[in-house]
Formats: sequence, C-alpha cells, structure tokens
Amino acid sequence: MKKNIIFLLALLFFGYQAVIGQNKKFTFSKVSRDVKKEAKKFEKEGYKVFPGSMPISQQLNNSYTKQNEVDEQGFPKWIVSTGSSVAETQAAAEYAALQLAQINLATIVEGNIRSAIEIDLSNNQLNNEDATSITKVVSASVNKVAKKIGMVTPLLKIYRPINKNTEVQMMVGYNYELVKKQVLSEMKAELQLENDNVRKKNEEWLNTDPLNRGKVRNFSESEPAK
Repeated sequence: MKKNIIFLLALLFFGYQAVIGQNKKFTFSKVSRDVKKEAKKFEKEGYKVFPGSMPISQQLNNSYTKQNEVDEQGFPKWIVSTGSSVAETQAAAEYAALQLAQINLATIVEGNIRSAIEIDLSNNQLNNEDATSITKVVSASVNKVAKKIGMVTPLLKIYRPINKNTEVQMMVGYNYELVKKQVLSEMKAELQLENDNVRKKNEEWLNTDPLNRGKVRNFSESEPAK
C-alpha cells in the first residue's frame, strides 16, 4: 500500500514538473512588418531555430533593438556583429560562427578608429607618418582583443542543412564601452614597444577619445547571409 502511495506521489511530482516546463514561455515583443518579412526570407532559405529558442522574427527584433540602444551621451550601448560557418557537424559550425562573430566585433571598433584617423588626416591634425604608425598599432591591438573578448550575448542563432553539412548563422552583442576600453588598453600596451617619441605622439592622440569621433558604427555592414 505504501509503495503504491509513493508511486502515485512520484507521478504527481514529475507530472507537475512537466507542466511547469510546458508553461515556461518567452516574453515576446511586437514585431514590425519589415522584421517579419526579413524572418520569412530566412525561413524560405531553410533556416531553423535551435531547440528551445525564440522564433526567428523575435530574435531579429531583439537584435535590432540592441543596435538602437544608446547611452546618456547618445553613443551605442551595444556592438553587434555576425558570423556564419559551414561544417560537418552542427556543433562545429556553431563554434566557428561564434569565433568569427567575435572577431568581427573587434573589427567594427577598428573601423571606427580608422575613421577618426582619416578625419584627423584631412584636418591636418595628423601627418601621414603618425597615421601609419597608429594604424599599425590598431591592427595589432584588435587582433589581440578579438581573442580575449569574453562572454557575448547571442541575439540570433539559426541553422540549416546543406547537403551533408550544417550551416550556422549567428548574431551576437557585446557591451560597446567595454570593447572600446579593451582596444584602447591594448593599444597603449602595444605602444610600449615603440620608441619614446612615437609612443608620446600616439598616446596624446589616444587621449583625444578617437572612438567617440568620426563614424561611430556599432554593427556589421552586412547582415547574416540569406
């Protein structure tokens, strides 16, 4: 009798847990017609969401929302980039897509610094020699930062089968202020390898806050391939 009661209680418990799991829902936001059309393009190309993920339309909507968030000074809060990869296994494709997206995050910041360099060149605030020197430091620093970027926020993650392989498309977000500090810190470290004259000139230029001048971009020029 006791065994039967324990068995019934166990069934009730696990049944209750199953109901909780089934009732777990995402908080969905209203999606515009344009975003819905964008999502349908992916779906027509055979893309699917990973198990337990939000619909493509909601993922796209969230990613665009992040791109448009700004701080009190009007600068982006988030930097958003994409990555895609094809591999024999879904796990391998996902890993490679994530690595590429992280590299692209740092590359976006590099583009913003180059924009500031071009502006200062045109205004004669930098000469060609100094600009070349800074550009060299930027490239070296960005490569190192790309390998050090910490946990990113997945905004879009979809996949589709291609013959016997799997293609994964990812869009990730990262704190823009944090990645700016990482790049500038790495640049200052790189400058320690230069002679005193070059280091002093470049450090003075870095103190002009180049990442808040010129074309401040916080997303990849190209969206995930469709």
